[in-house]
Amino acid sequence: MKPIPALLPEAVELEPRDTNEWLPEFTPSADILELAVPQHVTGPGYYGLPMLKRPTWGWQIALYFFFEGISSASYLIASLATLFGEGRFREVSRAGHYVSFGALVPCAPLLIADLGAPKRFHHMLRVFKPSSPMNLGAWSLLGFSLPVTLQAAEMLTEEIEPPRWLARIAARLPDRLAAVFGIPFAIIMAGYPGVLLSMTSTPIWTRSRFLGALLACESIKNGAAATDMAIALTRENRAAVYEHDKLDSIRTLAAAGEAALLGAYVITTGQAARPLTKGSQAWTFWLGAIGAGIVAPAIIGMSGIGERKRKRGLRDLFTKHSRRMNLAAKLASSALSLAGGLALKWAITHGGQESALDDDATRIASRATESNPGWNPA
Repeated sequence: MKPIPALLPEAVELEPRDTNEWLPEFTPSADILELAVPQHVTGPGYYGLPMLKRPTWGWQIALYFFFEGISSASYLIASLATLFGEGRFREVSRAGHYVSFGALVPCAPLLIADLGAPKRFHHMLRVFKPSSPMNLGAWSLLGFSLPVTLQAAEMLTEEIEPPRWLARIAARLPDRLAAVFGIPFAIIMAGYPGVLLSMTSTPIWTRSRFLGALLACESIKNGAAATDMAIALTRENRAAVYEHDKLDSIRTLAAAGEAALLGAYVITTGQAARPLTKGSQAWTFWLGAIGAGIVAPAIIGMSGIGERKRKRGLRDLFTKHSRRMNLAAKLASSALSLAGGLALKWAITHGGQESALDDDATRIASRATESNPGWNPA
């Protein structure tokens, strides 16, 4: 019988070299180890290596979660106003569809930039796998883009004299069809980021079942705030007071739900929530997500700054100063809500990098439970 050849060639040099001395020169093993080793590990073996690899998602994904949440929620609010408002919410419908289209524009470039190999983005659409949140999100983004664009084009044709070809297309569109077609995609887009994160092994994302609902509620608050800001900047008049009030009600209700879900998320996440409460994202979480996003808008709302005082049976009497105060308060409250929404999604996304290196949190997160027993031989 012939002797089995050695697996490693004799020419392989394992002596110390300039960087990562203990890595072999041959590939692909060297490439795999080079990618898997954290920067702070300098010696051979598994000592000091974390149980999980740090997620590579960065600012591109955090901004994508922020913009797609605004786009989906504002579209949902505008479409429901169109379908069930009976003409009472024209400004909400108009501004909501414009905001939805504007927030959708940077979403695809952000995803492609994060992919690393932009030419491979179309590979996500070669298969349809609803059980994969990432694949479902890519298809939802594609399906969501069509009704958003059509609704924005339809609103534009009502305000300016469009080219004949665009007017013909808008005239042939059945009323409310695009709104109905886009609502399911908008619901998926608002909720799937939290579900996608919770399907990973990173402790800060996988420990709690409230993450999906939390990010969806945050998206609704952001969509209402962005739509309200757009109306205040473009159509500040007495006719829009009723619509402002309804958007304020939606935002207040969403903010209350967000506060409750955020508390439930932090409590159920437990030790794994340290990157948010005490770690690298603590300032962004406490000052941004909670201070600017929840507390400050609530203080502005309770203080009554900028409220319109009405008298029954008489026209509202406003001075120029009071109208400016009302506009400034409304814009400040909406801007703070949006800043808090961005801070929350930024902190949760970037907190995953620190959480993946926490071995204690990883062991707790992977511990078997009655609902998730894992592999347990009889």
